[in-house]
Order: sequence, then structure tokens, then C-alpha cells
Amino acid sequence: MIKGPQTYITTSWDDGHPLDLRVAELLVKHGLSGTFYVPMSAENATMPAAQIRELSCEFEIGAHTLNHTVLTSTTEQGAKDEIFNSRHWLEDVTGQPCTMFCPPKGEYLGKHLEMIRRAGFVGVRNVELGSLDFPRPFGGIMLLPTTIQAFSHGHLAFVRNAIKRAAFESLWRFVAHGRSTDWPTLAASLLRRALKCGGVFHLWGHSWELERTAQWQRLDAVMRFMAACTSEAPACTNGQICRRNQPVTSLGSELASGDRFSWGK
Repeated sequence: MIKGPQTYITTSWDDGHPLDLRVAELLVKHGLSGTFYVPMSAENATMPAAQIRELSCEFEIGAHTLNHTVLTSTTEQGAKDEIFNSRHWLEDVTGQPCTMFCPPKGEYLGKHLEMIRRAGFVGVRNVELGSLDFPRPFGGIMLLPTTIQAFSHGHLAFVRNAIKRAAFESLWRFVAHGRSTDWPTLAASLLRRALKCGGVFHLWGHSWELERTAQWQRLDAVMRFMAACTSEAPACTNGQICRRNQPVTSLGSELASGDRFSWGK
């Protein structure tokens, strides 16, 4: 039997809001997997340690800085403290290794990637629109993009995101898939594309935003469709996908501390 191209399905959820437990219930219901990026504190409410431990029994917990600090808005020492201490704190809370990191608001510099690598993380999840790419090796760590946010962006958001990253393939993919800004419609279309051509279908979002915009039923429907595809594409955590795609030797280029990376919302 000739097998088609490898495809993975994954999800990730930011900010550690108590409603993350509702997202977790939906993931369990549909037999899906994912990674929750949890800070100790944030602008919105965050889960207490007991709930984080509960969540870690079923799902991967990734770091999101200690205080939901935008790395580009603090000092070099401040960024280092937020990165290193977030890993130590989560490992103390969960009793498990923490290998994935997500910069708040998707903003970081090249020097921050070096800090993240030195802190012992395997991968960095950034924020993109429309990517079906596998994790990319860079500077000794893996950069994991995203496909679709559980939030309906306008057309200009896709254009700005693509221009910011010079990711015109993702913009073309959005155009080719009907230019719909309805996120469940776009998610289904992009998942079908991933199953056909290979890659990583990566749904991400914020539980507090799902509540604020009344998206729970739509999320349930999208997850139901994702679950129906897991016979063709395994459901994995962010970390599993990064580790499975790590090069044998480091292929990353040297990091320039002045290089700026900013990936959307």
C-alpha cells in the first residue's frame, strides 16, 4: 500500500485561564491532543497550581513566561528571568519536564530564541495564520507555526500577518481556500489540504476569548471534524511534533540579536 504524505494534527491554548479546563474536556471528548501554554499570572485570570497539575495529567504544559510578559517590551535580564523561571516554575508545579515555550503575543527577537534554547526548551510555538509547515530548525531549537486561530480575523489580518513574515505562501493558501474569514470553514478547508499534501494542521486559541466571543459550539464542531481525520493524521502535542522532526545535527543558523520576529496577535 502506498502511503500518502505524513500529516499531524495538534492544538495549543494560551494564557492559562481557568476555562482551559473546558477546552481540555472537549479535547478528551474528541480524542484529540494539545499543549497548554501557561503563565503564573496574566491580565486575565489564571489557573491555580492544583488545576495546572490536573491538566498536566492528560496534556502537555508549555511555558508562556512567568507574568505573560512580552519579551520585546522588557530588558534583556527581564526577558531571561521570565524565560528561565517560567520553565523552573512549571516543572515544580507539574513534576514533569517542560520542553515547549510560547512568547506572549508572538513577539520575540533573535536573542530571545538563544535564551530559550539555553533554558533547555526543545521548541518555540509562534503565531501564524495559514501555515501547514512542519517545525523549522533554527538556532538549535524548533520553530512550530500555527494554521488557524479559533477566532475570526478580517482579511487585512491575513495580509498583515503574511507581509510581516514574508510568508506569501500562507497568504496564497488563504486566497486559494476561498478567502473565507469564517474560522471553522477555513479550518476544515486547510485540514483537508494537509491530509492531501502533508504537513501540520495546528489549531490554537484562548479559552477566555472563546467565552467572550461565544465560540464553544463552533469549536466543538471543528474538533469533531478533526477527530474524524485522526485515522489519517495522528493527534499529537506540540512537543511530540517538534521532537519527531528534530534534525540529527543542528541545522540552525547563527542568531543575530537585532533580528526581530513578530507573528500576529
